[in-house]
Amino acid sequence: MSAVYGRTILAFGFWVLTQMESTAGADCPLDLSWSNFTSASSVCSNHDERGRCCRYINAFVAVSVVRYARVTGNLGVPSVFSETCLTSISETLELYGIPPNATIFCGFGTKIPVNYQCMGRATVMEMLQSPKFGDVRQNCEVPLSLNSNCKKCLNSGILYLRSLIGAEDNLTLSTCRDATFVALASQVDDRSAINMASCFFGVQGLGILPGNVTVPSSPSVLTPESSPSPVLSASSPSEHRIGLHLHQHHRHPYQLSLIHKVGIAVIGLAVLLLIILIILIRRKSRELNTTSSPDRVSWKALPSSVRNCQGPSSMFQKFSYKETKKATCNFCTIIGRGGFGTVYKGQFSNGFVAAVKRMDKVSEQGVEDFSREMELLGRLHHRHLVSLRGYCVAKNDRFLMYEYMENGSLKDHLHSPEQTPLSWETRIQIAIDVANALEYLHFYCDPPLCHRDIKSSNILLDENFVAKVADFGLAHASRTGAISFEPVNTDVRGTPGYMDPEYVVTQELTEKSDIYSYGVLLLELLTGRRAIHDKKNLVEWSTQFMDDESRLSDLVDPAIAGSVDSEQLKSAVEIVRWCTQGEGKTRPSIKQVLRLLYEKLDPMHGGFERVLEDEEMKGSMRANKGKSYSGDARCLQSSSSTSRSYCSRSFLLENGSPQSPPGMFSL
Repeated sequence: MSAVYGRTILAFGFWVLTQMESTAGADCPLDLSWSNFTSASSVCSNHDERGRCCRYINAFVAVSVVRYARVTGNLGVPSVFSETCLTSISETLELYGIPPNATIFCGFGTKIPVNYQCMGRATVMEMLQSPKFGDVRQNCEVPLSLNSNCKKCLNSGILYLRSLIGAEDNLTLSTCRDATFVALASQVDDRSAINMASCFFGVQGLGILPGNVTVPSSPSVLTPESSPSPVLSASSPSEHRIGLHLHQHHRHPYQLSLIHKVGIAVIGLAVLLLIILIILIRRKSRELNTTSSPDRVSWKALPSSVRNCQGPSSMFQKFSYKETKKATCNFCTIIGRGGFGTVYKGQFSNGFVAAVKRMDKVSEQGVEDFSREMELLGRLHHRHLVSLRGYCVAKNDRFLMYEYMENGSLKDHLHSPEQTPLSWETRIQIAIDVANALEYLHFYCDPPLCHRDIKSSNILLDENFVAKVADFGLAHASRTGAISFEPVNTDVRGTPGYMDPEYVVTQELTEKSDIYSYGVLLLELLTGRRAIHDKKNLVEWSTQFMDDESRLSDLVDPAIAGSVDSEQLKSAVEIVRWCTQGEGKTRPSIKQVLRLLYEKLDPMHGGFERVLEDEEMKGSMRANKGKSYSGDARCLQSSSSTSRSYCSRSFLLENGSPQSPPGMFSL
């Protein structure tokens, strides 16, 4: 048996080496001679522009694949050329001044492949014939030079990809996004393809094509046998590899020796892997045999910061599986379903009422999100964040017990016909409550957090319709812990309609992605329409009304149209426009949003100012001078305990709003 196993491994080693040799002599069929590397090399040399650098590199590869796909009809080069192309492209980029560490940071070879097969679709025709692709072609007609045209194209692409791939991983999403671009751009000429790439990847000055010259359509141009390598000097790396290949017949003795060494190495590696596999199987068997104490096994999956909280003084109450099952009537009292599990209403024997979220059993992501949410909520305390009260771990089941919110989610009240419509004043107060929660996450957490999934179904309402933000499974911390976020490359995760288009394209997360989602939520409160309504993006749909002041009343939810203050409506629309700007750097911070809400929309603001004029109140404030209202951002403690952050408002009034775009009302 062992002899047969050894021969099999050795044969496999010979096959791998043969494949390596057959691939090494082939030249990459992708052509980068059209590319303008000037802007890219300048950007990639700047450490603070790493995100734009990655977009340039991704765009160069994608347009080269487009030129190849236009001739062959394939969404990328054959797999035997993948390594050769990645090496050739890397050397070309380095030759034209792009640092090697730029390709390493951008995940060249994993995040930027040269074969864009999407969910089994390997050709341009298969992508064009996929369901709903016609909507993308209709919305992505060139030229895309106007910002509105580009945004419309990107939004339709997001909807198409979500319907096509569902909940696949981030690499699948990124590959299918590039496959969508290749399929679209292969139907137009090179100049239009470069214009389309500028929209998809958010970069300019990609090509140097003169006049109206386009790539010849002859199959001989880009076939694997005769395709040109990038236009380099006579001693380019590509030609050097070809020269080595022409002299391979002089190295046969060395190759035979190498084959023996590779075979021995493969056998040794196989034996080592077998030993590791046996150890892992035995360890797993011991864990399965400890089913008599399931809590102890499951507890190991939690982070140490959470495990250290157990005991009589723990901030969370620990429930048994039996208690949880009984409280939820054998898991029959369903009150909601989310991306990471089902939520039940739980009535425990001690009178405690909770919303019990049961994490998905089979999802590895569910385990990660359970740990993250436990760790985050253990240190998040704010009246507008749903608080965690308890937990249960048993075998493969994990439960989180939250405070029960009597009035359910904001989504139910906005979009369920049987619910009484929320008044204009209540909607404005909900917007202020959510903004206070985001201010706490962005400025007062250590480190600051991005929520990443602000939407109406994650806004819960208590018996007094006080809004609280829930579901921190997607929350992401600032990498440096600084109050000002720097871009962080993350998996693209969120909800269509609320997701920041810039974040989808760049995969770079900042707090401004939450600001975009907040703008969509505020627009949802104004209109009573869903973020995706009749297959149309709410922001895109509302533009026609927001651009014409005489049509603003047409935006308002018909259920409350007669009770809306026109001046407050104008102010709310301006906040929406500012929050949903195409570029994150032009959007406000949540502090600036709060300032506008208090100044223009908060019904309590005028009353608060009148109270300050009372002599007795003034005397009380003078007695406590220096304790509050200092104007320093670190003193803004009011937002962590009340629904209105007056200290925050005072700070903003002192410092102004330099980022306000032209046309924004003056404050």
